[in-house]
Amino acid sequence: MTLINIVANWINMQYYGSIVDNQRQGCGNKVLHNVVRGTIGVLEGNGGGDLRIGLSEQSLRDSNGGLQHEPLRLSAFIEAPTEVMDRIIGNSTILGQLVDNRWLTIVQIAPDGSLLERRAQNQWVLMC
Repeated sequence: MTLINIVANWINMQYYGSIVDNQRQGCGNKVLHNVVRGTIGVLEGNGGGDLRIGLSEQSLRDSNGGLQHEPLRLSAFIEAPTEVMDRIIGNSTILGQLVDNRWLTIVQIAPDGSLLERRAQNQWVLMC
């Protein structure tokens, strides 16, 4: 639960940040990129400037200009007891921060099919 959710959140945040603010968190138009020393990064154009991070506009949009990915925070749906998930989240500083700061939503799939969302401080709220 820890590693998979942390890595999935990294990937999700790459798309999220690149879509929400592509000029600061993305890397703009890849046609204008110049690679810097192989693997260090890319600069836009020949004028230097800051290294560009994130994903290019071409990675985010389809051929009609629409978004490939809707910018949403990640939700993980897990079928496990809440006590176990609370213990795992409590033992991982990074996972705990992602959940408590609402960058990652953990949802329990209960045995009866209901969904409980975990909020900060081990509070579980019925979703439906």
